[in-house]
Amino acid sequence: MVHGEQRAHRLRRFVVVGLVASTAGVGLVAQKAEAFTGVRNRPVLLIHGYNPTSNSTDCSSDFAQMITQMQSEGFTGPFIKVGYYSGDVNCNVNLRNYGSFSDSSSWKLIAKAFSTYVYNTYTSVGQTVDVVGYSMGGLIARGAVYGSSNGQSGFSAPIKVEDGVTLGAPHNGAAWYSNLCLFGQCTSLKPGATDINWLNQNGNPQGVGGTDWTTIGSVDDWVVPSASAAYMTLPATNKVTYSGVSHTGSTNYMHQPVVVTRADEALANAGQ
Repeated sequence: MVHGEQRAHRLRRFVVVGLVASTAGVGLVAQKAEAFTGVRNRPVLLIHGYNPTSNSTDCSSDFAQMITQMQSEGFTGPFIKVGYYSGDVNCNVNLRNYGSFSDSSSWKLIAKAFSTYVYNTYTSVGQTVDVVGYSMGGLIARGAVYGSSNGQSGFSAPIKVEDGVTLGAPHNGAAWYSNLCLFGQCTSLKPGATDINWLNQNGNPQGVGGTDWTTIGSVDDWVVPSASAAYMTLPATNKVTYSGVSHTGSTNYMHQPVVVTRADEALANAGQ
Protein backbone atom coordinates (compact mmCIF):
# COMPACT_ATOMS: atom_id res chain seq x y z
CA MET A 1 0.00 0.00 0.00
CA VAL A 2 2.81 2.43 0.82
CA HIS A 3 6.55 2.50 0.22
CA GLY A 4 8.96 1.51 3.02
CA GLU A 5 8.37 -0.91 5.85
CA GLN A 6 8.57 1.92 8.35
CA ARG A 7 5.62 3.51 6.58
CA ALA A 8 3.49 0.42 7.28
CA HIS A 9 4.04 1.03 11.00
CA ARG A 10 3.33 4.72 10.48
CA LEU A 11 0.10 3.76 8.73
CA ARG A 12 -1.07 1.88 11.83
CA ARG A 13 -0.26 4.90 14.02
CA PHE A 14 -1.81 7.25 11.45
CA VAL A 15 -5.10 5.35 11.49
CA VAL A 16 -5.17 4.98 15.28
CA VAL A 17 -4.73 8.70 15.89
CA GLY A 18 -7.50 9.46 13.45
CA LEU A 19 -7.15 8.58 9.77
CA VAL A 20 -10.03 10.04 9.64
CA ALA A 21 -7.07 7.96 7.36
CA SER A 22 -2.48 -22.93 -0.56
CA THR A 23 -0.08 -23.24 0.61
CA ALA A 24 -0.27 -22.04 4.12
CA GLY A 25 3.04 -21.48 5.89
CA VAL A 26 5.24 -21.87 2.80
CA GLY A 27 8.57 -20.28 3.72
CA LEU A 28 10.39 -17.82 1.54
CA VAL A 29 13.26 -19.88 0.18
CA ALA A 30 15.53 -19.41 -2.77
CA GLN A 31 14.51 -21.48 -5.73
CA LYS A 32 15.47 -21.65 -9.34
CA ALA A 33 12.97 -20.19 -11.76
CA GLU A 34 11.26 -22.88 -13.74
CA ALA A 35 10.96 -22.76 -17.49
CA PHE A 36 7.40 -21.80 -18.28
CA THR A 37 5.34 -22.99 -21.16
CA GLY A 38 2.11 -21.40 -22.25
CA VAL A 39 1.31 -17.84 -23.23
CA ARG A 40 3.82 -15.16 -22.23
CA ASN A 41 3.23 -12.51 -24.88
CA ARG A 42 -0.07 -10.99 -23.72
CA PRO A 43 -0.18 -7.46 -22.32
CA VAL A 44 0.31 -7.55 -18.54
CA LEU A 45 -1.51 -4.75 -16.70
CA LEU A 46 0.02 -3.86 -13.33
CA ILE A 47 -2.15 -1.96 -10.83
CA HIS A 48 -0.62 -0.33 -7.76
CA GLY A 49 -2.16 -0.13 -4.28
CA TYR A 50 -3.57 2.35 -1.79
CA ASN A 51 -1.44 5.25 -0.59
CA PRO A 52 -2.77 6.77 2.66
CA THR A 53 -0.18 9.55 2.92
CA SER A 54 -0.29 11.31 -0.46
CA ASN A 55 -2.04 11.45 -3.82
CA SER A 56 0.98 10.12 -5.67
CA THR A 57 2.45 6.68 -6.32
CA ASP A 58 5.56 6.00 -8.38
CA CYS A 59 4.58 3.10 -10.64
CA SER A 60 8.19 2.38 -11.55
CA SER A 61 9.23 2.14 -7.91
CA ASP A 62 6.46 -0.40 -7.39
CA PHE A 63 6.92 -2.52 -10.51
CA ALA A 64 10.28 -1.96 -12.26
CA GLN A 65 12.06 -4.83 -10.47
CA MET A 66 9.14 -7.17 -11.08
CA ILE A 67 9.02 -6.30 -14.77
CA THR A 68 12.75 -6.90 -15.18
CA GLN A 69 12.47 -10.34 -13.59
CA MET A 70 9.41 -11.27 -15.65
CA GLN A 71 11.25 -10.33 -18.83
CA SER A 72 14.21 -12.47 -17.75
CA GLU A 73 11.77 -15.35 -17.25
CA GLY A 74 10.50 -15.12 -20.80
CA PHE A 75 7.66 -12.60 -20.86
CA THR A 76 7.71 -10.67 -24.12
CA GLY A 77 4.42 -8.78 -24.14
CA PRO A 78 4.04 -5.14 -23.13
CA PHE A 79 3.89 -4.24 -19.44
CA ILE A 80 1.37 -1.50 -18.70
CA LYS A 81 1.72 0.26 -15.34
CA VAL A 82 -1.73 1.53 -14.36
CA GLY A 83 -2.21 4.57 -12.11
CA TYR A 84 -5.25 6.35 -10.75
CA TYR A 85 -4.14 9.05 -8.27
CA SER A 86 -3.92 12.63 -9.51
CA GLY A 87 -0.20 12.80 -8.75
CA ASP A 88 0.85 9.36 -9.99
CA VAL A 89 4.18 9.31 -11.83
CA ASN A 90 5.94 6.88 -14.18
CA CYS A 91 2.68 5.12 -15.05
CA ASN A 92 1.73 4.23 -18.62
CA VAL A 93 -1.93 5.09 -18.18
CA ASN A 94 -4.01 6.95 -15.59
CA LEU A 95 -7.56 5.70 -15.12
CA ARG A 96 -8.81 9.25 -14.61
CA ASN A 97 -9.02 9.35 -18.37
CA TYR A 98 -11.60 6.53 -18.26
CA GLY A 99 -13.87 7.46 -15.37
CA SER A 100 -14.86 10.11 -12.87
CA PHE A 101 -13.47 9.74 -9.35
CA SER A 102 -11.28 11.54 -6.84
CA ASP A 103 -8.20 10.59 -4.82
CA SER A 104 -10.46 9.63 -1.92
CA SER A 105 -12.95 7.59 -3.96
CA SER A 106 -13.63 3.94 -3.24
CA TRP A 107 -11.69 1.36 -5.20
CA LYS A 108 -15.04 0.27 -6.71
CA LEU A 109 -15.29 3.52 -8.68
CA ILE A 110 -11.73 3.01 -9.87
CA ALA A 111 -12.64 -0.56 -10.88
CA LYS A 112 -15.38 0.86 -13.10
CA ALA A 113 -12.81 3.06 -14.84
CA PHE A 114 -10.41 0.12 -15.15
CA SER A 115 -13.09 -1.99 -16.82
CA THR A 116 -13.70 0.81 -19.33
CA TYR A 117 -9.98 1.11 -20.04
CA VAL A 118 -9.59 -2.64 -20.60
CA TYR A 119 -12.70 -2.88 -22.76
CA ASN A 120 -11.94 0.16 -24.91
CA THR A 121 -8.24 -0.55 -25.35
CA TYR A 122 -8.13 -4.34 -25.55
CA THR A 123 -11.40 -6.29 -25.41
CA SER A 124 -13.13 -4.26 -28.12
CA VAL A 125 -10.37 -5.18 -30.57
CA GLY A 126 -10.24 -8.85 -29.55
CA GLN A 127 -7.13 -8.60 -27.35
CA THR A 128 -6.89 -10.64 -24.14
CA VAL A 129 -4.86 -9.32 -21.19
CA ASP A 130 -3.38 -10.56 -17.94
CA VAL A 131 -3.61 -8.50 -14.75
CA VAL A 132 -1.50 -8.20 -11.60
CA GLY A 133 -3.05 -6.20 -8.77
CA TYR A 134 -1.03 -5.23 -5.71
CA SER A 135 -2.96 -4.57 -2.50
CA MET A 136 -6.00 -2.42 -3.37
CA GLY A 137 -5.04 -2.93 -7.02
CA GLY A 138 -6.16 -6.54 -6.63
CA LEU A 139 -9.64 -5.36 -5.63
CA ILE A 140 -9.72 -3.03 -8.62
CA ALA A 141 -8.85 -5.91 -10.97
CA ARG A 142 -11.30 -8.37 -9.45
CA GLY A 143 -14.03 -5.75 -9.17
CA ALA A 144 -13.63 -4.78 -12.83
CA VAL A 145 -14.07 -8.38 -13.98
CA TYR A 146 -17.02 -8.92 -11.64
CA GLY A 147 -18.91 -5.71 -12.36
CA SER A 148 -18.44 -5.93 -16.11
CA SER A 149 -19.38 -9.62 -16.26
CA ASN A 150 -23.00 -8.96 -15.32
CA GLY A 151 -23.53 -5.45 -16.63
CA GLN A 152 -23.59 -3.60 -13.33
CA SER A 153 -24.08 0.16 -13.43
CA GLY A 154 -21.00 2.14 -14.44
CA PHE A 155 -19.00 -0.86 -15.61
CA SER A 156 -18.10 -1.66 -19.20
CA ALA A 157 -19.29 -4.64 -21.18
CA PRO A 158 -17.55 -7.90 -20.13
CA ILE A 159 -13.77 -7.80 -20.48
CA LYS A 160 -11.20 -10.37 -21.62
CA VAL A 161 -8.89 -11.06 -18.66
CA GLU A 162 -7.23 -14.46 -19.07
CA ASP A 163 -5.19 -14.58 -15.84
CA GLY A 164 -5.35 -12.47 -12.71
CA VAL A 165 -2.84 -12.45 -9.85
CA THR A 166 -3.45 -10.52 -6.64
CA LEU A 167 -0.58 -9.68 -4.29
CA GLY A 168 -1.57 -8.95 -0.70
CA ALA A 169 -5.05 -7.84 -1.77
CA PRO A 170 -7.57 -7.27 1.06
CA HIS A 171 -10.31 -9.42 -0.45
CA ASN A 172 -12.04 -9.59 2.92
CA GLY A 173 -10.74 -6.31 4.28
CA ALA A 174 -7.45 -4.93 5.56
CA ALA A 175 -6.00 -5.46 9.05
CA TRP A 176 -8.03 -4.79 12.20
CA TYR A 177 -6.84 -1.21 12.61
CA SER A 178 -8.51 -0.22 9.34
CA ASN A 179 -11.79 -0.38 11.26
CA LEU A 180 -10.75 2.95 12.77
CA CYS A 181 -10.94 4.64 9.36
CA LEU A 182 -13.74 7.17 9.47
CA PHE A 183 -13.65 8.65 5.99
CA GLY A 184 -11.83 8.60 2.66
CA GLN A 185 -10.61 5.72 0.55
CA CYS A 186 -9.53 3.80 3.65
CA THR A 187 -13.15 3.20 4.61
CA SER A 188 -13.69 1.11 1.48
CA LEU A 189 -10.96 -1.28 2.61
CA LYS A 190 -12.31 -2.16 6.05
CA PRO A 191 -13.62 -5.64 6.85
CA GLY A 192 -17.35 -5.53 6.26
CA ALA A 193 -17.24 -2.39 4.11
CA THR A 194 -20.13 -2.12 1.66
CA ASP A 195 -17.91 -2.50 -1.40
CA ILE A 196 -15.99 -5.45 0.13
CA ASN A 197 -19.31 -7.18 0.75
CA TRP A 198 -20.38 -6.44 -2.82
CA LEU A 199 -17.18 -7.96 -4.18
CA ASN A 200 -17.60 -11.12 -2.14
CA GLN A 201 -20.96 -11.90 -3.70
CA ASN A 202 -18.83 -13.67 -6.31
CA GLY A 203 -15.68 -15.38 -5.11
CA ASN A 204 -14.42 -16.23 -8.60
CA PRO A 205 -15.63 -13.72 -11.22
CA GLN A 206 -15.05 -14.64 -14.84
CA GLY A 207 -14.24 -12.47 -17.81
CA VAL A 208 -14.93 -13.30 -21.46
CA GLY A 209 -13.52 -16.76 -22.18
CA GLY A 210 -12.79 -17.42 -18.50
CA THR A 211 -10.38 -15.98 -15.94
CA ASP A 212 -7.87 -17.98 -13.91
CA TRP A 213 -7.18 -16.24 -10.58
CA THR A 214 -4.27 -16.76 -8.20
CA THR A 215 -4.03 -15.09 -4.79
CA ILE A 216 -0.72 -14.52 -3.02
CA GLY A 217 -0.44 -13.45 0.62
CA SER A 218 1.95 -13.62 3.56
CA VAL A 219 1.72 -14.43 7.24
CA ASP A 220 4.20 -11.58 7.77
CA ASP A 221 2.01 -9.02 6.03
CA TRP A 222 0.79 -6.71 8.81
CA VAL A 223 -1.42 -4.65 6.51
CA VAL A 224 -3.48 -7.43 4.91
CA PRO A 225 -3.99 -10.69 6.84
CA SER A 226 -3.08 -13.80 4.87
CA ALA A 227 -6.63 -15.14 5.25
CA SER A 228 -8.00 -11.98 3.63
CA ALA A 229 -5.41 -12.12 0.84
CA ALA A 230 -6.67 -15.65 0.02
CA TYR A 231 -10.39 -14.87 0.37
CA MET A 232 -11.59 -16.04 -3.02
CA THR A 233 -13.37 -19.23 -4.08
CA LEU A 234 -10.44 -20.91 -5.81
CA PRO A 235 -8.69 -24.28 -5.87
CA ALA A 236 -6.12 -24.65 -3.10
CA THR A 237 -3.34 -24.66 -5.68
CA ASN A 238 -4.34 -21.12 -6.67
CA LYS A 239 -3.96 -19.78 -3.12
CA VAL A 240 -0.35 -19.21 -2.08
CA THR A 241 0.78 -18.01 1.33
CA TYR A 242 4.40 -17.18 2.14
CA SER A 243 6.30 -16.21 5.24
CA GLY A 244 8.99 -13.55 5.21
CA VAL A 245 7.14 -11.32 2.76
CA SER A 246 6.07 -7.87 3.94
CA HIS A 247 3.37 -5.65 2.51
CA THR A 248 5.73 -2.74 1.96
CA GLY A 249 9.42 -1.97 1.71
CA SER A 250 12.30 -3.90 0.18
CA THR A 251 10.83 -7.28 1.16
CA ASN A 252 7.38 -6.72 -0.33
CA TYR A 253 5.72 -8.96 -2.89
CA MET A 254 7.10 -7.28 -6.01
CA HIS A 255 10.67 -7.37 -4.68
CA GLN A 256 10.75 -11.05 -3.73
CA PRO A 257 12.06 -13.19 -6.62
CA VAL A 258 10.29 -16.35 -5.43
CA VAL A 259 6.95 -14.51 -5.31
CA VAL A 260 7.44 -13.00 -8.77
CA THR A 261 8.34 -16.43 -10.16
CA ARG A 262 5.14 -17.87 -8.71
CA ALA A 263 3.14 -15.02 -10.21
CA ASP A 264 4.85 -15.63 -13.54
CA GLU A 265 3.83 -19.26 -13.42
CA ALA A 266 0.22 -18.23 -12.89
CA LEU A 267 0.30 -15.75 -15.75
CA ALA A 268 2.02 -18.11 -18.16
CA ASN A 269 -0.85 -20.50 -17.43
CA ALA A 270 0.64 -23.48 -19.22
CA GLY A 271 -1.67 -25.15 -21.66
CA GLN A 272 -3.95 -22.18 -22.25
